[in-house]
Amino acid sequence: MPEESDGKAFFIKAYFDDLEQRIACLRELQAAGHENEALMLCCCYIEALGSQRYHQSNRKAKNYCTILVEYGDNALFGLVHPKQAVQVLRTVKLFVNNINAIEAAISTIGKQLCQAQSLLELLRPILTSKQKDWLDNNLYKLTIAAISYERVRSELVHDISAAPVSFSETTYNGNPIPSIDFDLLYVALQSVFAEAKRQSVDANKWYWEL
Repeated sequence: MPEESDGKAFFIKAYFDDLEQRIACLRELQAAGHENEALMLCCCYIEALGSQRYHQSNRKAKNYCTILVEYGDNALFGLVHPKQAVQVLRTVKLFVNNINAIEAAISTIGKQLCQAQSLLELLRPILTSKQKDWLDNNLYKLTIAAISYERVRSELVHDISAAPVSFSETTYNGNPIPSIDFDLLYVALQSVFAEAKRQSVDANKWYWEL
């Protein structure tokens, strides 16, 4: 019905106009010397947009990481950090029996990021079927996106402050890795927002309905 459609378009536009202004304020907050506050809100907005988009899931960390990887317009977020991979798998009881073989395999990657699929292919000959299923569902925990959630978002929310995460020795394709800081995540937030708005406006539906 035209009137109903026009009404929904009005609310969609109003919602994204308001959110766009709030996101713009983060840069002003940072410029005023409140970088931790700006960074915390930046991460919370990313998480909120992710939880809206993937509302069927109550896994906030996964929602945050997934939307960064899919819409953050930066391939960095989906890359696996080998040290992060080892640290995560060490904590999962499912991997205790063959963790030494897994760590030895991961060590061949060296101090560089790798594609998630490359890691899976490297580990599949070592893993049991249950381990493979776990990795398929939790691969995001090994990524740069997850590091940003754990080391930036969570520390800011729970411990009030957090330092940017830098990678002094880690490379990708021979190039240094940028720090996870306000600038990196703010650009990603803008990209996530822009895609959510585009999908919603184009379809005249909320992007989480698509």
